[in-house]
Amino acid sequence: MRISVDLHIHSCLSPCADDSMTPWNIVGMAKLKGLDAIAICDHNATHNLPVAMKAGQEYGVCVVPGIEVTSKEDIHLLCYFPTLEQAMEMGRRVNEKQLKVKNKPSVFGNQIIVDDDDEECGTVENLLILACDMDIEEVAFEAKSLGGVMVPAHINKGANSLLPILGMMPENIELPTVEIYKMRPHSALSKLCLTSSDAHFLEDILEEGHVLECESASADAVVKALLEGERGKSE
Repeated sequence: MRISVDLHIHSCLSPCADDSMTPWNIVGMAKLKGLDAIAICDHNATHNLPVAMKAGQEYGVCVVPGIEVTSKEDIHLLCYFPTLEQAMEMGRRVNEKQLKVKNKPSVFGNQIIVDDDDEECGTVENLLILACDMDIEEVAFEAKSLGGVMVPAHINKGANSLLPILGMMPENIELPTVEIYKMRPHSALSKLCLTSSDAHFLEDILEEGHVLECESASADAVVKALLEGERGKSE
């Protein structure tokens, strides 16, 4: 089946995202825009995923558990998992490897954790946008070991992107799927290419129409499609 997706959205946990990007607001907007599946991928953290999953069940929108890891090379890497537990464990492993520097909300933005009612219940003290002590190969390994898949984010965008930093697609890592920014780069044509919003504001979440072919609108099916890569299809 073909489902409408936006697999790269930041919640208010990411310092770069607007404070209105709470899990319930995000999932509600996704429902209004006709999306079947979304992924909340905050920078190096997963604290808001449990609430997002609850909101997804309430609204009838599949929420794929995810995280956007910043590698040692300063590359943004999206990691997706079939279950919440797997994603939360990835968040724990990333946290262990991340440089600990206190966040300055007035400079970088708030890092808000919400409760089941979408109300602020805490914040993350250390700045989440910093790189962790894992290179791209290690991030791919950790994601795979937990039953997930790693997808390099906006590979042709510039800062924090795979192609500008490495200058090539790494041959020693299996990358069945990549996320692209606006244009489809020639070097990625043999791969499944996603286009997502990387939304930091509610209005930036994609409208219905960016589709992924998978067996069902479920986290497990989405991850399976991303693992299949070029054997699947996205537009």
